[in-house]
Amino acid sequence: MENLLVIPKNKKQLNLLKSLLEEMKIQFRTEKSESEEISADLKNKIEEARKEKKEGKLISIDSKNLWENI
Repeated sequence: MENLLVIPKNKKQLNLLKSLLEEMKIQFRTEKSESEEISADLKNKIEEARKEKKEGKLISIDSKNLWENI
């Protein structure tokens, strides 16, 4: 038997697909994509780092001369 990977474009499509599968008594399971789990936390950290860079608070360290830059 084959498995299908269906990628809805929005919440409405997702809900319709779930309803259809339930109505047809087709077994399914949901999994969160890794990009969704990471994106909210990572997005906040990136925005904070950009803000710090604009304010001049961000420190850059050259990894080749790590101990000299500290």
